Amino acid sequence: MSSGGDTASPGSALWWFSSDVDGASGPSGWRLDVVTLLAVIGEGSIAEHAQTITASVFCLLPRIIPAPQALVKPSRPVRLPETTAKMTGVYSGVVLDTVGFFANIIHPLDELQPFSFKVLEIKHANREPDTNGSNLLSRLRTGLRSNTNMSKTRSVRLTGPPPDAHDEGSSKTPPGGTTFSSSADVEAATPAPGIRKRATMKEKVQDFVTNPTGANDIKRPAIPAKLYSPIHILEIFSALLTFSIIGFAVKYQDGTAILAVSLIALASSIVGWASWWKPILMNRIQKNKVPAGDVVIRTREGAFLLVKCTEEVARELYSGTEECEYHVSGQAYRVLMGIGTLLLMVSVILLGNCKWKTQIFIGVSYITLNGMYWTMGLLPKRYFWDLSRYTYRDITPPHAKNADKQTDTPDPREGMKSFTRTLWYVIRETKRTAWVGRSGAAPSTPQWRRWLAEAEEAAIKGNINWPSVARKDEIMNMRDGDDVSRSPIPEGQFDEAEQAAPAVEVQPQNRRASQTGAF
Repeated sequence: MSSGGDTASPGSALWWFSSDVDGASGPSGWRLDVVTLLAVIGEGSIAEHAQTITASVFCLLPRIIPAPQALVKPSRPVRLPETTAKMTGVYSGVVLDTVGFFANIIHPLDELQPFSFKVLEIKHANREPDTNGSNLLSRLRTGLRSNTNMSKTRSVRLTGPPPDAHDEGSSKTPPGGTTFSSSADVEAATPAPGIRKRATMKEKVQDFVTNPTGANDIKRPAIPAKLYSPIHILEIFSALLTFSIIGFAVKYQDGTAILAVSLIALASSIVGWASWWKPILMNRIQKNKVPAGDVVIRTREGAFLLVKCTEEVARELYSGTEECEYHVSGQAYRVLMGIGTLLLMVSVILLGNCKWKTQIFIGVSYITLNGMYWTMGLLPKRYFWDLSRYTYRDITPPHAKNADKQTDTPDPREGMKSFTRTLWYVIRETKRTAWVGRSGAAPSTPQWRRWLAEAEEAAIKGNINWPSVARKDEIMNMRDGDDVSRSPIPEGQFDEAEQAAPAVEVQPQNRRASQTGAF
């Protein structure tokens, strides 16, 4: 067999593995027409990172990407993806069935073990503590006078006990403190009150990458993509790889490859431009007196997460909507998608007609990029987004830890992991039970209502060793309305099923199978 495009001679060993095509450019007549297939494989990995890819100016780079058709969609999402879980405001009474995109990055719910419990404190970063209202007002006014770009705004934040948020079955004052604020003529675009530090050069570059047209605006992007995000590094690498392929094709005088790769790179830029967006968080415009924004999140596996935060943080991450603001209109989006689709179809046809050596280079490039995008799916999402807007820390009390594990206690029932014990841990920290009924965390039966009343009373008194499981077993064997005799309910009149699960289940989703455990 001769090198280059010559085919093997009949009867030789290589004849069995040669292509019966005269004039083929590869050894033994081999061709890499499958390179067109390599160009469209990997749609799952690209779709997973689609919103991250198009969240910065790097999406405009001309480059080859695996499965570019994953970015070609008839419509664009208006909101960020959410995670299914039951979210309830402890004092606000807000009940939602999902948790926001950025909140789930701060505390990934799929990492919570069944029946586990965690307390997390989330605050806005880069703000001075409001411990002295008068001094803060003076500093704030001085800063506002020196900034000619801002409107004349007067605002002050004071610290004090939270207002009495009316709760069903309870008139207790919520523990801890909350934030009061008073302002006059505050711009709608002004973020939550507080003093921020001046943006660093890195932050300015990062803001430009997210929103070049708004780099000089007062309001910085809420949560921009990280400057050194793995996606950004891979996009730059893809652009360099694309130019290398074109240079290789020029060296071997492969005009078809030059045209094919150039069209794919141009299509990627057009599609990226059409899908280019930035996240918008919901901010509180009115500065009225509001209760604390603490929320309780319950997963399908029976895990609980208590988040202590202000109403401003709760509105941005939990109760508000996380919307996508695009740089082009909906009509322009459809036009650009049509152009991108046409370029992709033409480029795929041309890829199958490139020369042998160029096809090898292109095929290896697509395989490499596919592997890189797949590997990025293994990284936590916090590597891709700049969450420095918030500071968060785990403040779970020692006596509330290990809720998902068996512990040594005098009563074996109290040491076993169970939904009841974890629910008691949450009530012990919130000192409220109205949120339990609103979220459907417990059945609405007389027995459970009595148990919740006793649990709230024990939590307010600070009785951390209250036998929650043992007391539940006693109450469940009482007649409806029987508060004195505690005589057992006659057989056949007690519905055990209504005591065996929360009143409202969290809707299922594609997560790991929940582990079994006692209620």
